[in-house]
Amino acid sequence: MEARQTGEMAETEKNPEAKEQKKKSKKKYILIVFLLIFVATLAVVAYLYYRGVDYYRTHFFPNTKINGIDCSDMETGPIIDALERHIDGYALSVVGRDYRTGESGTVLGSIVPEDIELRYVGIREAVESLLRQQDEMLWIEAYLDGKYEYFLEQPLTFDEELLENAVKAWEACKRKNMRKPKDAYIGEYSEEAGGYEIIPETNGTEFDIEKAISLINEAVSGQKTSIDLEAMDCYGQATIKSDDKRMNQVVGNVNKWLGTKIIYDWNGTKVMLDNETLKDWVSIEGGKAILDEEAVGTYVKEQANAYDTYGRQKKFMTTAGYEISLPGRNYGWKTDIEGETEELIELIYQGCNIEREPIYSISAGQKGSNDIGNSYVEADLNSQHLYLYIDGNLVLETDFVSGTMVSSRGCITPEGVFGLLYKTTDAVLRGETYETPVKYWMPFYGNYGMHDANWRGAFGGDIFITNGSHGCINLPPSKAEQIYQYMSKGFPVVCYYPQGIPYIGPIAEPAPEEGQANPEGQENPEGQINPEGQTNPEGQENPQQAG
Repeated sequence: MEARQTGEMAETEKNPEAKEQKKKSKKKYILIVFLLIFVATLAVVAYLYYRGVDYYRTHFFPNTKINGIDCSDMETGPIIDALERHIDGYALSVVGRDYRTGESGTVLGSIVPEDIELRYVGIREAVESLLRQQDEMLWIEAYLDGKYEYFLEQPLTFDEELLENAVKAWEACKRKNMRKPKDAYIGEYSEEAGGYEIIPETNGTEFDIEKAISLINEAVSGQKTSIDLEAMDCYGQATIKSDDKRMNQVVGNVNKWLGTKIIYDWNGTKVMLDNETLKDWVSIEGGKAILDEEAVGTYVKEQANAYDTYGRQKKFMTTAGYEISLPGRNYGWKTDIEGETEELIELIYQGCNIEREPIYSISAGQKGSNDIGNSYVEADLNSQHLYLYIDGNLVLETDFVSGTMVSSRGCITPEGVFGLLYKTTDAVLRGETYETPVKYWMPFYGNYGMHDANWRGAFGGDIFITNGSHGCINLPPSKAEQIYQYMSKGFPVVCYYPQGIPYIGPIAEPAPEEGQANPEGQENPEGQINPEGQTNPEGQENPQQAG
């Protein structure tokens, strides 16, 4: 054998072409084998692919859902059955306001298929149409990453009359259970709140049934599972709501007025004006905030009547040490009713919280019922003696001559407590038949006043009885000057007759010669501005007409 192999090798070596031919034959063999394997593989793949293509001509791709049902690798028949069964579980929940409480989000009723004979129309055709739209040639792609979801909005059929009857049978749809909406409004004054409050609107439970039925029809057709009638504006709405700008402004105004708090110092007495009084003055009428300004004026008048001392009887302790009671005349605390009313109205409109005194048209020496104070002129008309006190100290006293007792009553110096009207120097006291100049003029009540009387040689005693003035207090010039320095407007002047007025009445007297004093010793008629002794009815200052 070795010889043969050796021979063959030798032969091969001797014939290189044969060697090359042998190699080619071997490669060709291997190639044919590979080709056969490849063709066989392709055939298998093609077979499998076309089997899949054929399969998915009648089946849905993997990862397919129809109306939420997994239809992977299913034929149309089972899917149609599943969808038909799926509609049996359908229900529409209708939400609205509770007819008893008005609470939102309450289920009014439900619609189910058996109530309205609900069923699909053309479901088979729809499913088969979806399958036809599927490209079975792409089934391999569906396995790899495909995802197919379909929602069949197939027409539904149901009995609309049955649906209407079902809805109208709900308790919420019965007319007896429907409440109309109520507008928000301003309530009555609340003692607890101390003001007015807005009562919120009531939504009510009345709704448009026909509109609701139409919306429910649409919801069933669209296979919705819930519908809110309130959100879809089926309910009637209140016209005026609690956030109404105008209504809130009105309530804001009245409550601001009611919040006013004023602590008055009314002639030494604390007077509280607050909600307890204001609630009777403030109201809302015709949708407007109203303050009864007339009631404000009445209130000011009432307080003035209670605490003013002007013109009222006053107790006075004389220098002699006994107490007397005198009319106030033009002295005391007097509220400026008109001015204070206007001021108070404005303070209420502003809702102020303050302490204040009322506006006074006339003030006194001190507050309280005993308002004369410690600085005053005291004129004892019986003893014809005057005292001047400043801060409780007697700084001056003097005799004087007051109104005569033998003329008309208009010449009697009046008794009472007075406030100095004003003071002036170098005045001319004029009457119908005279003009009398004086250096110091201090009127305290109409035409009655104190002044210097340089034509008199004596003062005090009983001179006033038959030779008195026409009502004024005649003072020695030097004393008049001193008193004048202490005087100011409103300074108290107290005049009294402790033993009574010694009035005699008119007596016949001869007329004095021109330029001579009255033979009976009476005051020069030029020293009296008003021969009738009457007061100025207006109480106004007039140096040409005071006396």
